[in-house]
Amino acid sequence: MLVAISGGADSTALLRALHRLRDEFGYTLAAAHLHHGLRGAEADADLACARALCEGLRVPFFAARWNTRERMERRGLSGQDGLRRLRREFLWRAARRSGATAIATAHTADDQLETLLLRLGRGAGLTGLGGIAMRRGRWIRPLLAVSRAEIEADLRAVGQGWREDVSNRDPAYARNRVRHQVIPALLHAVRGADDLDTRGALARGVAQTARELRRIRGLLRRSAEAAWNTAKIPEGTGLDCERLRPYPYPIRRLVLGLLWGRSGSDQGLTRGHLDRLTRLAASDEDGRLDLPGGAKAERVGTLLRIRSVRARIEL
Repeated sequence: MLVAISGGADSTALLRALHRLRDEFGYTLAAAHLHHGLRGAEADADLACARALCEGLRVPFFAARWNTRERMERRGLSGQDGLRRLRREFLWRAARRSGATAIATAHTADDQLETLLLRLGRGAGLTGLGGIAMRRGRWIRPLLAVSRAEIEADLRAVGQGWREDVSNRDPAYARNRVRHQVIPALLHAVRGADDLDTRGALARGVAQTARELRRIRGLLRRSAEAAWNTAKIPEGTGLDCERLRPYPYPIRRLVLGLLWGRSGSDQGLTRGHLDRLTRLAASDEDGRLDLPGGAKAERVGTLLRIRSVRARIEL
C-alpha cells in the first residue's frame, strides 16, 4: 500500500495508523511525497518532515521535486485542480515503482463536508452529492469518517508533530473560503457555536449522509443498467423510448446518461442538455437535439439515437 504523505496532520496520522495495523492485516507500506516547487523553504521543510517520519517508521519513501507551475502551463492546467491532477500522476508513478496495489490518501470527514458544500453551491445533482468515495479502484480513503479535530487530538496525545501548510488559509482558493468563512457562519446560524466538537459532529454527520447517498446512487445505477438492457436497440447507439417510458423519471435520466456515455463523445453532458434529452425521449414526436462536442440526438418514431463527431470520424 502506498500512502500519500504531505507532512500535515491528516497524512501523518494516516501513515502512523496504517503502519500500526500492517502486521494485523498483512500488507506492506511505502510512502510518497511530491514537492510542488511553489513554496520555497516551507515546502523544503514539508519534505524533510515527511522523510524523517518515514525513516523513523522504516517505511520506504519516494519523493520528487517538480516545477508544477511549468508543467501546468505546458499542459494547459491551472489552479488547485491542476495541482491535484499532477499529484495523482505522481502517485500513480510512485505506486508502479513501489509495486503498490492500493494508494491511500488522507481525506477526512471535514474534506467531505467542504466538498459537498462546494458542490451544492455549484448546483450538483445526486452524483455530486455522493461526495468523495471511500474507495474507487486503487484509491482508498481510510480516514473519511474521521474529523480533523479527532485526528489532531490523537496526534497530540502521542506527542506526534506535523506541518501546517499556510496556503490552506489563503482566501484565493474556494475551498479555503468554505472552510474558514462558510462553515463557521453555518455553524453559528444552525448550532450557535463554532468549536472543534461542533464542527467535528457536523463533519461526521455529513460524511454519513454522503455514504447513504452513494448507496442510493448505487441502487439507482443498478436499476438503470437493467432498464438500459431492456430499452437499448441491438444496432448502433440508441434505445427504444417506448420501452423506457414505464420507468421512473430518475431511472430514465440515468439511462439517457448511459446512452451518452456509449455514444463515443469525449465531452461531458451538461444538466441542461440532459433535461432536453429527457424531454425528447418522453415526447411522442420526432425531433433533433444538438449536444456537446457537435454530437446530435435524433428521435424517429420510438427510436432515439445519438451520433457523435468522434464516432462519425471513426466510421
